[in-house]
Amino acid sequence: MTRSLHVPGASLRATELVALRETAREHFHPWFAGDWPGAVLVADFRPSMLSGHLRAFRSVAAAEALALIGWRVVQDGGWVALLALGASAPVVVPSAQGEPGMREIITGLVAAHEAAEAMALAGSFDDPPLVPGLGALDALALPGAGLVIASGFEMPGQGLGARLEALCRAHLLRLLHVTDGKDGDPDPQCGLVALDANLPPEQVAPYLGQALRRACPYG
Repeated sequence: MTRSLHVPGASLRATELVALRETAREHFHPWFAGDWPGAVLVADFRPSMLSGHLRAFRSVAAAEALALIGWRVVQDGGWVALLALGASAPVVVPSAQGEPGMREIITGLVAAHEAAEAMALAGSFDDPPLVPGLGALDALALPGAGLVIASGFEMPGQGLGARLEALCRAHLLRLLHVTDGKDGDPDPQCGLVALDANLPPEQVAPYLGQALRRACPYG
């Protein structure tokens, strides 16, 4: 955590997330086959995610990866929805389609990240447990939809494994483990995909296309 978040790579800008539309179109390929209605994107902006040593905070890298996925989903005709978790109330964007829907997701990501920054600068440094925040998915995620959670998975809370197993039974679940540097690739049989926050989006897009395709659902 820095004393000031006004440093390169610490904040989200809507224009930069919108610009990822072309990166997704050119470099990101869908990672699962078959009929699917859309995807719910879950961004972890809790205090522990507001840190980074080189290129960007892990929270920013998480948002970029989710934006790439979201753009690819709407380009292929699906809908997108958002759940952004922080130290305060979660930000929820209901499902919507096309470019207008994705712009709503980006607006939600930026607003949630700004709220997380404000909480951190006010001295809120403790992560609330992750599991209770995921409760909002019960109303947000339609059965059969893709579900992508981008998090460092610190302070998981009681019963995270059981919660993920339940989500996996209803959704095509993928977990992006956002790290600040290469900590080794998690076992793909666990459904986890390592995401190095130091990689720029143009490298992340093709990597995610391959890594998410190899990963199996949690459980």
